[in-house]
Amino acid sequence: MRLAGLAGLAGLAGLAAAALAVVAPWLGWVLVVDGRVVPGWGLGLGVLVVAVMLLWIPRATRVRAADEARGARVVPRWASAVATALAVASVGLGVAGDAFSGAEYQVLRSEASDGCRVVTRETSFLAAGSGDVYVVRNLGVGQRTGTWVADDGYRPVRADAYDLALGPDGGTLTVRGTANDPVMPSTHPIDCG
Repeated sequence: MRLAGLAGLAGLAGLAAAALAVVAPWLGWVLVVDGRVVPGWGLGLGVLVVAVMLLWIPRATRVRAADEARGARVVPRWASAVATALAVASVGLGVAGDAFSGAEYQVLRSEASDGCRVVTRETSFLAAGSGDVYVVRNLGVGQRTGTWVADDGYRPVRADAYDLALGPDGGTLTVRGTANDPVMPSTHPIDCG
């Protein structure tokens, strides 16, 4: 490959990375690294950094000028700007959503040792609470598998009002409400397969 085509390839890769950064906060994924949870918007932020480097750094080098001089196709500035703006807005909305709802992510304790873990995300806003259940497999990537709602902003995991029965193939997470603050649904199947 000649040097003259690098800016075009970097631009296409940057557009693909920006597209992933736009959707990453909304795919229902988390990443668990060393017992800490990286939310979907955090994954999107990481991909956004890569996208910005691929889209904008070649513009400041002679590589882009060489590409344009040879007539090679490069990503137009407006496309780079739109892709970057959409990715920034998407990641920003994810951050704002977690901040305004006071999102708390927690890796639940379990006796299973096969690498399958359960992560919860609890939020509350005004008089409503909600939660998400993520199943995290060996690589640390988790996908949302269930949700619940709670009355009056109740957070059952924070209140330690849950039972997690987890074996090698899966199990059940049960979150319990109170008489005044019910949780629906309370039972969530966990599939570790």
